Amino acid sequence: MSNIKRHWWKALATVLILYSLIVGMTAPLRPGIVTDKTSLSITVGQTNSLSVNFYNARFLNEAEGTINARLRLNQDTAICASAVKVLDNRNLEVQFAKISDINPKNLKAPYPLLEFGSPVNGYTVSSVYIRTDTNKINDSIHIQNKFCTASELPVMHGVNFPFLNILEETIRNLFYHVPMWFGMMLILVISMVFSTLQLRNPDNMNNDLGAKAFAGVGVLYGILGIVTGAIWAKHTWGAYWTWDIKQNTSAIALLIYMAYFVLRSSFDDADKRARISAAYNIFAFATLIPLLYIIPRMKDSLHPGAEGNPAFSSYDLDNTLRLVFYPSVLGWILLGIWIAQLWMRIDRIWQKKMEEME
Repeated sequence: MSNIKRHWWKALATVLILYSLIVGMTAPLRPGIVTDKTSLSITVGQTNSLSVNFYNARFLNEAEGTINARLRLNQDTAICASAVKVLDNRNLEVQFAKISDINPKNLKAPYPLLEFGSPVNGYTVSSVYIRTDTNKINDSIHIQNKFCTASELPVMHGVNFPFLNILEETIRNLFYHVPMWFGMMLILVISMVFSTLQLRNPDNMNNDLGAKAFAGVGVLYGILGIVTGAIWAKHTWGAYWTWDIKQNTSAIALLIYMAYFVLRSSFDDADKRARISAAYNIFAFATLIPLLYIIPRMKDSLHPGAEGNPAFSSYDLDNTLRLVFYPSVLGWILLGIWIAQLWMRIDRIWQKKMEEME
């Protein structure tokens, strides 16, 4: 019973990792509109027919007349489609009766929006472009369009992830790429703390072993973070390595930490190795902050979080993504600590074996 109480967090790490792998890879994406924005255009003053292509939709499963479509002009106003025709599972033809007297200059972001809602496929939205000759618009003319109530449209129930253009299925990488970096940072903090303790108490060599083990796991997580990031970059940016500022600074930070192990191997004297390695480890962590969090925000970057923008927003991380993301972060952190503990134990056994041989 005492062993179970002592190792409960290891069981938790295992459960969280399995949960993030199974749910993260199997939960479906919600339907999304993949038609290019330039093709989704509505011309004021004429009847409009739009062909809209969806991702992961199942329109043939919908009952007739249950698919709603509308042009949302603001929070309270929308123009409903006059007809919605199902072409196949992933394609709709949407018609709007003659739309008059709408001035695009009077619409504020993020409007106008093209919205769809149905019992099976839930809610889907896309930006839409309104074409008009603004020189012929008189703002004082009463709008003749028949507006519909901008009420809430049906949403999909159950666990499903949002569809984001460009990201598509790779949005699942959020559960692995980002937690690797979160885990790396915390694990390297622990390594730095061990190095600080080693300098304060040079006689306790366990601190040196702890610094080495946690630094090793941190570097491992950093490598996995770069690999998963490169896979993501290939899909979203078109190349595994785009020389983006954050890719470059992350690689530099890892090279600095790899030099820590080269430095350790250059000393035979254990006391000298522990002392100099501890000082270098603290220096390496000090360089990590500007390389990962300051410099990338000062330069143009494809990576989220550049130029002072937050790395996450309500569009990047909705509630269903949080159900997997936060458990994944905790799971990878606990797994990293577990690996570091095993590393420390192996080093102690090896050290004791070497002492017995002497």
